[in-house]
Amino acid sequence: MLAYFDIENLSSFVKSSANQKELFLDCCRMLRSHFDLKFNFDKKKMLEYPELMPWITSMTQGVKGTVDFLNEHVYPPRPLKTNTYKDFDKEHLSAVYLINDERIGTIMNNGAIMYASTGSEVCVLSSLIKDGDYSFEKEFQIRQLKGWDFLDNYVTPTTDIIVVDQYIFSDTNLYEFNIYALIGRLCKKVHNTPVNITIFTLPSNYNRITRYDFTPDWSAIRAKIKATVKRITRVDPKVTFVLCRSMNEHDRTVFTNYQYLSSGDTLNYFDSQGRVISNGRFLRIASVAKREHYDAAMSFIDDMQSIIDRNPNGVLFDKSSNYLHFK
Repeated sequence: MLAYFDIENLSSFVKSSANQKELFLDCCRMLRSHFDLKFNFDKKKMLEYPELMPWITSMTQGVKGTVDFLNEHVYPPRPLKTNTYKDFDKEHLSAVYLINDERIGTIMNNGAIMYASTGSEVCVLSSLIKDGDYSFEKEFQIRQLKGWDFLDNYVTPTTDIIVVDQYIFSDTNLYEFNIYALIGRLCKKVHNTPVNITIFTLPSNYNRITRYDFTPDWSAIRAKIKATVKRITRVDPKVTFVLCRSMNEHDRTVFTNYQYLSSGDTLNYFDSQGRVISNGRFLRIASVAKREHYDAAMSFIDDMQSIIDRNPNGVLFDKSSNYLHFK
C-alpha cells in the first residue's frame, strides 16, 4: 500500500509522538512493515525540520517496502481537486495521502479517498487498524449480529463498492432487508461525491416454491440502490450489474477502497424482523493496510476484471467504476 507525505504532514506526524505515543508507534510499525513510502520533497529539505532525520533513519532500518523522495514531482498534482482521484489507477485509489493543501478539509469531508490534513495523520492512519491489539482484521460472529449498523465504526472512505454474491438476489423477502442497508452503511462517510457500485451475481435464480427460475427486476433494484445511496451522499451513484453463471467465486466479498468484507454464506443475513437467518458463522473485515490483504485485494480486482472481459453481454446499466473497465 502507498502512503504519500508532504513535509509539513510528516513533521506533524513525528511530533504527534509526544501526545499520541501508543497510536503513533502502531502507525510507525504499520508504515515500516506494510507500506511503500513516498515523500513529496527533496531529502535536503529535511534540514529545515530537525525532528525528521532521526525518524527517517529509524524507519528505513528494516523497512519492508520502498522509500522514495519525489523532489518536485509531488503526488497527487496540485492544486488538489475534488475529483483528482479520477486519474488514479487501482494502486493510487487505495493509497493514503497525508498532504498540505488549502482545500484538504473540504476534500477530506467528501469521504472518497483517504486524505489526512496537518494534525490528523495519526487519526487517519490508525483507522486502518481494525482492532485495538494492532490487528488488520476484525471477525464478527454472524449469529450475534443485530443488523448492518455494526459496520458504522468500521467504515472507511470509498469511491467504489464491489459486491460479489451469487445468491444475494435469490429471495425477494430477504435481499430487501440486506443489500440496501449494507450498501448504505458503506457509503456513510461519502458526501457530495458519486459512488460507483458494481454487483457480480447470477442472471437468474431458482424459486423453491414455484420450482421455476426467475429473473430479478434489475431496474427496480438499481432504482432502490440509487435512492438509498443518494439519501446519504446527496449525489446519484452509478450502479452496474455483472451477471454471470460461472464466476469461480465461492466466498461472498464486498470490496471498498481500503478494506474488504468476506463471508462464507450469502449476505442475506437478516429477515424482515431483523432476525439472523444465515447459516454462516463469521463475517471478516480485512484492512488492505496489511501487505498480504492488499495483495489479495488487488488480485480480487484482477479476477473481477477477467469476469467482465469474458461476459461483456452480461453487464447492465452504468458501466462505471474506478477500479474496473467496461467495453
